[in-house]
Amino acid sequence: MMASDTNTPIAQTALVAEGGGQRGIFTAGILDSWLEQNFNPFSLLIGTSAGAQNLSSYVTQQAGFAHRSITEFSSDPKFFSLSRPLKGQSTVDLDWYFDQVNSKSKSKVNIQLDTNKGLQELNRRQLLISTTNSSNYQASFYKPNKDNWLTLLKASSALPMLYREGVKIDDDYQVDGGLSAPLPVEEAYKRGAKKIVVLRTLPREYAAHTPWINRLKSWVCTSNHCPKAIDFFVHHEYAYRDALRFIESPPSDLEIIQIFPNRSLKSKLIGSKKIALQSDYLLGKQAGAAFIKRHANTLTQTPSASITAPRRILRYC
Repeated sequence: MMASDTNTPIAQTALVAEGGGQRGIFTAGILDSWLEQNFNPFSLLIGTSAGAQNLSSYVTQQAGFAHRSITEFSSDPKFFSLSRPLKGQSTVDLDWYFDQVNSKSKSKVNIQLDTNKGLQELNRRQLLISTTNSSNYQASFYKPNKDNWLTLLKASSALPMLYREGVKIDDDYQVDGGLSAPLPVEEAYKRGAKKIVVLRTLPREYAAHTPWINRLKSWVCTSNHCPKAIDFFVHHEYAYRDALRFIESPPSDLEIIQIFPNRSLKSKLIGSKKIALQSDYLLGKQAGAAFIKRHANTLTQTPSASITAPRRILRYC
């Protein structure tokens, strides 16, 4: 089966995209290479933070959209400034960022997320955007619609300390989805996926540093008080560790394929140089093309309920 035939959703096949701030440029490269080859066999897509933004442009079929958003908007001084907290403002201006994402360009290049096209796609596949409840730290998975799509993306990207108290959805404030669902692979499995492709933004050798964050907590917390941000990050480390444990020892009927960068990305969470972003984007495009060449045929084979799928954890570059 050629890549040009793989734009039809395959049952029980899911795509999970990790966050990582500007490191998401690697994911943008993977997905743009897939869009160029009309490759999207996934019936379920779950994204966290930058991963949710990347999956949104993938579903709306806007190749280059996430690349431009990261290289231009998230690199603009209007988006990130260490001096703004001195003025009582957020370090990261997500309001400005998503105003740019949703603006109508005066040039020939469209920079507006095409939610209408995305909603058409979501008639035949499902997209979930993860957030974290700031009160109880529980992960939530929302289905975007025309009215809430950008709001959900903003909430999923609202890292504590950097952006206010979060984004209010219904009666609760929601913050960065990566704090409680950094790698929502188990969530995809719970929703029926038997083949899951995971797009990573950290190299395979990364491990959650829970002991370090616990030492930090012991230094800055008292018996009566602990900064909430520290609690968030401790929670994140445990959630990341649990996700890695599930991936490394999945159920016998689940196949997991991971796409890693073959080195630590040159891009950082924020404040990356454009030359680093472009290098990591091209690395992602290479990884995406290699994945299609090696696994497009096997991935698009419909899982059989009578056959136990092999467990595979593979690395691509």
